[in-house]
Order: sequence, then C-alpha cells, then structure tokens
Amino acid sequence: MIHRCRYAFALVAMWLLIAPAQAAGDDLKKVDIGVDWFINPNHGPLVVALERGYFAEAGLDVTLVIPQETTDNVTMVLDGRVAIGMSDQPRTQIEIANGSPLSVVGTLIPVPLNVVLAVEGGPIKTVDDIRGKRVGYADSEKTERDLLMIALAAQGITAKDITLVDVEFAMVPALLDGKVDVLTDVYRNFEPIQLELAGEKPLVFDVESGTMPTYSELVYIVNDALVEPDVVENFLTAVARGVKDIVDDPDAGWESFIAYDAKLDNELNKMAWKATVPLLAKEPARVNRQAFARFATFLVANKLVSAMPALQNYIYELEP
Repeated sequence: MIHRCRYAFALVAMWLLIAPAQAAGDDLKKVDIGVDWFINPNHGPLVVALERGYFAEAGLDVTLVIPQETTDNVTMVLDGRVAIGMSDQPRTQIEIANGSPLSVVGTLIPVPLNVVLAVEGGPIKTVDDIRGKRVGYADSEKTERDLLMIALAAQGITAKDITLVDVEFAMVPALLDGKVDVLTDVYRNFEPIQLELAGEKPLVFDVESGTMPTYSELVYIVNDALVEPDVVENFLTAVARGVKDIVDDPDAGWESFIAYDAKLDNELNKMAWKATVPLLAKEPARVNRQAFARFATFLVANKLVSAMPALQNYIYELEP
C-alpha cells in the first residue's frame, strides 16, 4: 500500500542529476501503462521517457496500452490490465465516490482542456445557439455530459434543449460531415487545430470557465488493491525526466516523440505539440490537493455524487 505522506521530491531531483543506469545484468520489470486516448502530444512525457531509455534506467520495461473504447482508460486500471493509467480528475473523483478502488498518484496535465467546439460560419455563433442543436461527445460515461449540462444551465439551456450524439473517437469528422452541430469533450490543444487543418475556422467556447472550479485534465491513477509503490515511484521518476527534457528542448523532445511511431509525424501533432508543452505538469509527482478538495465540494453541491471520501483516502504520496 502506498503511504499517505509527502512524495520523495528530493529523490526525483537527485535522479534528474545522476540518472543511474540499470545494471546490464539486472532484469527489467515488465509494466503496462494505460493512456486515455490514442497516442498524442498529451502523452509526450511518457513517450520521451520510453524512447530515451529513462524507464529502463528506472528498472521498468514499459509498454503503453491504448484503450479500445473511450472509457477503457479507467477499466484497464480497475481490472488490472495496466499497473498505472490516466484519467481526468472529474471522472476519477466520481468513480472513487461510487466505490471504485482508485487512487491518484501524479499529474500529467494540471489544467482543464475541455471546450465546446463549432465551425465558424456554421449554425453556432454564440453559446445560446446550442439550443436545439446536436451535440457530439466521445465519452460514453456521463461525466463530461453532466459537466456540460451544468455549464449550459448557467446559460439557461437544459438537457431537453439539445440532442446528444455519441461519436466515439471520430470527433472532428462528425462535425465536418454534419452529423453534429457542435462538439463537447474535445481538447483545446488538439481538435481546434485539427479543424483548422481541415480548412475550417474553429469557434471555441470555454463554457466551463466560471461555472466550476478548475481541475486537472489528466492525472495518473492506480488500483489500490494492485498498486506497487516501487513501480509508481520509478515510473514518476522517469516521467519527470521526460517532462524536463521536453521543457528544456521542445524540438528535440518532438524528435523523440515521433521516433516512437512514424505515423505520429504529421502537421496536426506538430502543432498540437507546441500547444501542449506549456501545459505539462512540471512536477508529475505532485497532486493539487486544493483543486481536488474544491472539485469534491462542487461535485457534492451539484449532486453528481452523494459524498466524497477524505482526500487522504485517494491521493497517495510515497514515503521518502
């Protein structure tokens, strides 16, 4: 069990300085790490750490696992398919409140990315124009839809005023093909760029701003019953090195990123990379407890959960 105390920031910093290589004769521990979506610039620190051998130097033989369905990122952690996964903070807290044995061990993206996206010149010109329209979403769980409705309620729009359409992974194509009029559950550092590259001008609405507390878009999560503290610590140490490399030299980081898979080398990812680098958590072993506490209060107040466990029950930190 991971102890609920301060993370070993000093150990991470020391590793950044000395980066001891794994002895040649030592066996690496095979570890599957789940991502939340197809590989994209949000996952840069993991890909760079993998490509530059930082996981191996930390004693881990890492394989990145892509979810088959849009909600598999959490179920892969719960059923033990991956040792560490990632999810957005709101869904993670809701899962925990509903009894899932999850804990948060670190942060990948410490700010919200979700926006509502439309095509400029189309039927949507203001938030009020969403009334009576088809709204595409990719999360087959209710989390993002519930948050959307809370945000739209502040504009006087109710669930009866819109038609929700599950478009799974095909977000922007559904918008371009006219299957939906507007998208939710899209990231400000990716889909608007994708729409722009398709020759359309994106119209972005940050409907969540001012309607709910800020939260971390992506956090690292583990299954309490299966967690291995040494794996978590070594994973976060390697990821910290990946983040530092990217921040210090984004162009070199990009070269390592596309070395993972030649298919990643495209204009969309290149533009998204530049937009994502400033958003990365510089200290991935840190968890913003204040943000989790504020959002827990918000979830209860809006009846998305009946109660939240105490923070120390699901935000775990490793002993020095």
